[in-house]
Amino acid sequence: MRQIGALPLIILEDGRVEVCLVTSRSGRRWIIPKGNPMRGLSPCDVAAVEAREEAGMIGTVLDACLGEFTMRSRNKKCRVSVYPLIVKRQLLHWDEAHEREWRRCDLKTARSLVSSPSLALLLRSLKPKIVSRLLASVP
Repeated sequence: MRQIGALPLIILEDGRVEVCLVTSRSGRRWIIPKGNPMRGLSPCDVAAVEAREEAGMIGTVLDACLGEFTMRSRNKKCRVSVYPLIVKRQLLHWDEAHEREWRRCDLKTARSLVSSPSLALLLRSLKPKIVSRLLASVP
């Protein structure tokens, strides 16, 4: 099983980066917005849709996959390709607001909160230089 995820990144005025996490629908696990591929949409477009539906995050999705992580979804192994979303704003009301919580935090905190060890490894690979290069490519 394959899915596409968005890693919502908030760039602070001082250049630091925060990550937005959401809870699973059960509310027990911290994850990133993700979902199944959609016919007619690029992976970046799917990442943008999932970020809006699950976290109310609107922004620019970069066409550079950060990597993949594995998790279990409905008792099946799932590979999730992750695309960075540079957050421009957050909606006050969005599709799944009543089903999920969201949280802003620094990368170190995000690594300790996420339920998937392989997602934590992917977050660990995001060094300041990588994030700076990503930001330089934002239109």
